[in-house]
Amino acid sequence: MSEKSITFEDLPKAMSWMMDKLNELDSKIDGLNNQNSNVPTEQWMNLKELCEYIPSHPAEQTVYGWTSCHLIPFHKRGKRIMFLKSEIDEWLHAGKIKSDKNLEGEAAQFIKSKRNTKF
Repeated sequence: MSEKSITFEDLPKAMSWMMDKLNELDSKIDGLNNQNSNVPTEQWMNLKELCEYIPSHPAEQTVYGWTSCHLIPFHKRGKRIMFLKSEIDEWLHAGKIKSDKNLEGEAAQFIKSKRNTKF
């Protein structure tokens, strides 16, 4: 509705318009609340949960060895070792081995860049 003086006769129409807008805003707010509730929170795992989560299901002693060599991301408070699921997922994805085709492409790109460089 545009800004104008509302007469007594226009009051029901204006009230109806306001209720429609209020319902529209309410549904938008509910939608935003649902989006925020779907955002995953950080999930922490203890050693046993981590061993079950990793696809190869390593022994606890193996994971202790990884932590002592700092091969796996972990957090330690006192005597407890905890693992953040998002960090473990990153760690698992970082171990991807490149295919021969990818390696050949990178090598060709490297050689091409070196040929274009003048001494």
